[in-house]
Amino acid sequence: MPTHYSMPKTAVNSSSKPSSHNVTIVDVAGHAGVSVSAVSRAFNSEASCSPAMRKKVLKAATELGYKPNRLARGLKSRSNLVGILVTDFENPAYLSILNDFTSTLQRNGYHSLLINVGEDMDIREAVELVMEYHVDGLIVTSFSLPAELVNVCHSQGTPVVLFARRSLNNAVTVVCCDNVLAGRMAADSLSEAGYKKFAFVGGVEGSSTSIERQRGFITRLVELGHQHWQVIDAGRYSYDAGFDATCRLFGRSDPPDALFFADDILACGGMDAVRYELGLAIPSQVGVIGMDDMGLAGTRAYQLSTVRQPFGEMVQESVSALLRHMNDASLEAQEVVLPCELVTRGSVK
Repeated sequence: MPTHYSMPKTAVNSSSKPSSHNVTIVDVAGHAGVSVSAVSRAFNSEASCSPAMRKKVLKAATELGYKPNRLARGLKSRSNLVGILVTDFENPAYLSILNDFTSTLQRNGYHSLLINVGEDMDIREAVELVMEYHVDGLIVTSFSLPAELVNVCHSQGTPVVLFARRSLNNAVTVVCCDNVLAGRMAADSLSEAGYKKFAFVGGVEGSSTSIERQRGFITRLVELGHQHWQVIDAGRYSYDAGFDATCRLFGRSDPPDALFFADDILACGGMDAVRYELGLAIPSQVGVIGMDDMGLAGTRAYQLSTVRQPFGEMVQESVSALLRHMNDASLEAQEVVLPCELVTRGSVK
């Protein structure tokens, strides 16, 4: 069974000295005026670090009462732990994904450390857990990838694989589906069904998945000659967010008759808003397409047309890529893009 840590929400006051029992590697870095990766090197006797830098870091650690604990004891040997950074626990699709990850890792002789950092990622705790438990590798499923976390992992020689999304600012291996193609598939399906006014409902603003799916969707609509389309961000990936965003869309002066949601749980919330809050019929008055093909999508309650991500294959590719990097540190970051598939059900004419 995986070890599961849920991050507490902490308020950080940079003007005050942290209490000794809450001091993290991030505090030491700030106190010493160096990067977190520099602190990591200073505590690793085998890493490249100048005597002056090591002295400076150790002095800051002493002043703050920082104790590296398992970090100091685990630097020279493998832990057989793979960290899985998670933020999307509101999405039911990720329950089966995490199950696949943990069972696949166990078959390969590794245990998983689930790091739940919530929507407002607290990088302090995330970095500290990665450092403290000295994970052999890290799989990131969150919608953002902090550069500081990548720097720490690189400084320790810990490989990182980004699952189901891209990172524009970090050189890490990526395993994802073709999100632009997914958006194009949704546009084709809704257009062929005869809908005329379209809307894309994104999740978290700025997330690579929403950006790429929106780009594919809108670009294809333009290519098909459509002029009526709009975009709205739900703010997060959840049922309530999809419900609320849909109500806001239909409160505008020119409401759509076709919706493409960035994922299925948003779409389920949107469908219920259309049916029960707005009193409109699906698919005759409003067409809906989601993304993922989670279990709920195919139930009688929704019969949601969606673009299926090959999650099982993506998990296998992610673990295989991580193991390759763990066994050969010289491998360069790569991008694995897998095809997606349109699944047509009853939410489109």
